[in-house]
Amino acid sequence: MKKLSSLLAILIILSGCSEGDRYNFKGSGDNWEVFYTVDVTSQDSKEATGKIVYTGEEPPPETIIYSIESTAGASSGNVLVDEGEVLVGKSACEGCAVIQQDEELDVEIKWDGQVEEFALTTE
Repeated sequence: MKKLSSLLAILIILSGCSEGDRYNFKGSGDNWEVFYTVDVTSQDSKEATGKIVYTGEEPPPETIIYSIESTAGASSGNVLVDEGEVLVGKSACEGCAVIQQDEELDVEIKWDGQVEEFALTTE
């Protein structure tokens, strides 16, 4: 019985190690900078939010089409740019693969006939 209690305690501790992690990804290209935060809420659920900031010299575009891709899935949209910024809405999933801290996320931003691609890494 004592061994079973010890084993159960170890399993509970180990299962809790991967929960509650927050990964802050960041990357930039010539005209854009992206900040993307992933909160891993359990081994198979996560929540993600982000911000896309225009850093180019020309006036910012009115709209962009963006995609942020990882091995766990993608977030994308055709959105309005407000004062040079776009807030990437909160996305969540349960029963899904989650983004890992050492993963590199691929970003693609399209606007006014231009395309910029770059990677996001953890800070």
